[in-house]
Amino acid sequence: MKINTKQLPDRVAFIADAHLGMPDDDLSRCEKVASFIRWLKGRISHLYIVGDLFDYWFEYTSVVPNIAPHVVFELYNLARAGTVVTIFGGNHDYWLGPYLRESVGLITILNDMSVEHQERTIYIHHGDGLYPNDHGYRILKKVLRNPVSIFLFRLLHPDFAKRIASLTSKTSRKYLAPPPERIDYNLEQFRNISEKQLKKEYDAVVYGHSHIPLVENRVNGTLVLLGDWITRATYVFLENGEFTLHTWKNDKEINNG
Repeated sequence: MKINTKQLPDRVAFIADAHLGMPDDDLSRCEKVASFIRWLKGRISHLYIVGDLFDYWFEYTSVVPNIAPHVVFELYNLARAGTVVTIFGGNHDYWLGPYLRESVGLITILNDMSVEHQERTIYIHHGDGLYPNDHGYRILKKVLRNPVSIFLFRLLHPDFAKRIASLTSKTSRKYLAPPPERIDYNLEQFRNISEKQLKKEYDAVVYGHSHIPLVENRVNGTLVLLGDWITRATYVFLENGEFTLHTWKNDKEINNG
């Protein structure tokens, strides 16, 4: 069945860092994300999930994680209704596989991409490994994403593999939740990183990973940091060429300006 996306509003949504399936999760956050995606149906032409939708995701040949199935179901419905849904692999869920592409109908991106919407040229990246002093993480990233490492990990029983991933995810989240005095430092890092892209052919950059919500007009373009859904439930709309930051609370949209 061919779906006519031209009938949808020219509005683009961006989210990141829901980390669904954390070991200490209850269902409330998954339900919040599911209700948000359900609300998006018919309201947007494109949705970009900029990494770490899941706290862990690894597909075997015939087994997929049983994480937030109602969220996956809503993404399936959203894609079937005509919205183009693109999901990026983050540092927690990089190992996106064919199930999300072929069965759910999502476009999967493992690194970065550039897109054009509403006469804006936008660079999108999850944001991990971009700090100048992230040498150790960049080495680890190459090891974890190496085809040999992925093959060896696939030899583990899914339950055991998930247990190992949960331990590493917990350590990673502590790293990404710095004390308040570090927030300004992290923000300044992303401002500096964004300038390199904004001086190229892009007039906007969109990052996840930092868990900081921000829409900021810089000298050379717009910097967008998507916040998270662990504590903030933030997302960004692009409409009429302008980025706006919003919060989803109690099944309602709140405009953060």
